[in-house]
Amino acid sequence: MTDDNHFDPTDVDRRRFLKATGLAGAGGMTAMAGCAGGGDDTEEPTDTTGGGDGNGDATPAETEEPGEIQEGGTLIWGHSEVTQNLDIHQTATASTGRFLNSVYDALVGLTSDLELSTDPDIASPGLATDWEVSDDLMTYTFSLREGVTFHDGTELTAEDVKYSYDRIANPDTGAIMQFVFGSTESVEVEDDYTVVVNQSERYQPFLRQLAFSGTSIVPADSGDTIGDEPIGTGPFEFVMRQQGNRAELEAFDDYWGEGPYLDAVEERTVTDPDSRLTGIEEGDFDLINDIPLDDINDVVGNEDDDLKTRTWSPLSWAFLNMNNTEPPFDDPDFRKAVDFCIDKQALVEGALFGNGEPTASPSFPNSAFRNSDISPRQQDFDRAAELFEQSEYDVDEFDLTFKVTTNYPWHVDAATIMQQFFQQAGLNVEIQQLQWSDWLSQVFANQDFTLSMVNFFTFWEPAYLYTSLWTSDGSFNFRGYASDEYDQAVADAAAADGREEAIPLYQEAQSIIHEDVPDVMLWFRDGTVAAKNNVYGLDTVLSPNNSELNFGRMWMDQS
Repeated sequence: MTDDNHFDPTDVDRRRFLKATGLAGAGGMTAMAGCAGGGDDTEEPTDTTGGGDGNGDATPAETEEPGEIQEGGTLIWGHSEVTQNLDIHQTATASTGRFLNSVYDALVGLTSDLELSTDPDIASPGLATDWEVSDDLMTYTFSLREGVTFHDGTELTAEDVKYSYDRIANPDTGAIMQFVFGSTESVEVEDDYTVVVNQSERYQPFLRQLAFSGTSIVPADSGDTIGDEPIGTGPFEFVMRQQGNRAELEAFDDYWGEGPYLDAVEERTVTDPDSRLTGIEEGDFDLINDIPLDDINDVVGNEDDDLKTRTWSPLSWAFLNMNNTEPPFDDPDFRKAVDFCIDKQALVEGALFGNGEPTASPSFPNSAFRNSDISPRQQDFDRAAELFEQSEYDVDEFDLTFKVTTNYPWHVDAATIMQQFFQQAGLNVEIQQLQWSDWLSQVFANQDFTLSMVNFFTFWEPAYLYTSLWTSDGSFNFRGYASDEYDQAVADAAAADGREEAIPLYQEAQSIIHEDVPDVMLWFRDGTVAAKNNVYGLDTVLSPNNSELNFGRMWMDQS
């Protein structure tokens, strides 16, 4: 796979990311089933009956008593964002992941508590019935489920796994998860149902990263067509898409697992939040994701005969971005002073209408990897003034521009609130509102900004989270942060012998960025779905990474 003994485990260049997003109104930034804290370093199948160390409160609680499951019906889904590149290996947007998650399966299964498992009856079941890992973490042997059928009618074999992983590892593919195979020497077919992955060097997160949907298994030799006609082994098969308008999935009768119960799922792209809510209230949709933030408190908890809702936390996390490569934000004292200017709880109340909570770490709240010893800095203008004075720059010598995307109206609200905080501290900040495509081009690709903010989805896995966002050459480090101490901590964690050895290293990395303040962590935002009263299975729709959806076990009462 690679002859280079020194690889970047998140080598996703900005051009590839922009290609994957399509430079359009994509669903926020995502690692495509990548990290957001939590996760499990276990190298063996895990008993899913006990509690995990991941996002224990992430799955919406299901309190309904629906009676006997009914089959049939078409679920009309009002989707909050536009799907982009349909190639499961190339796509980099949460919006597309929500749509494709019912089409594909990864090799390794993941429970709702972010534990690896071979059990077929879990939140995100995998295609492997078993795996063995050598003591030195250099050889991984997977046994495949027999009798699994792709949507094109062919049977899943080890050749398909080898093809999928070779394709992801090939730089010409532009796969967003190519880094997963950065230390892979070869993928070998032992027999029809056994595949062996040989590593050239130890990469401790490898097994859990095979649970990412971006490493899903596709049929051999399908790479030229799956961007237009996705083919997987999931409960639903792709029918059609009119980008920005609608798309259709239909039940796959030969699905290997439980379900599906619905005949079809029809996605309607409805980016305006008020239109989504009005649509489900008037019966145009059966389910919507992302209830408008200013309406959540009126809708959730006030269920009637026509509507039911579910919430979970976190859906995503957001942070204030400062360009660490340019004055004044190349000075850590100046950056920390900015942190002290912000009242994070006021932001949650004012921009999210209370539907979230401040955080000092992007790791999931219940993650074993989360550093619970750090907490959000409280607003303190006196301390901010001391740090501004201590820095090498004068506060009043800069006219700062805050670039924010209108793709997320609550970001515009948050920027307006923070602008007021900054003015109180003597900082002159002008807000510039950008379309999502312009934000991607200016801020992410070209680093043409001083201040900005963005949210990330699906970051459940710590290696990807802390490597890609803050290491010196991390694929999502568009702020230009550089710290040898931080890079070493994350590298040591990736090479650790196991979970227990990695945990304190990732916690150390969080302490370093908390002290250096390359960004200001702002909040976790809650996730919501609403459904008509005859829709059941809302407890099964949320994927373990808190962003993607799966409709395989949902059903509708048609009486």
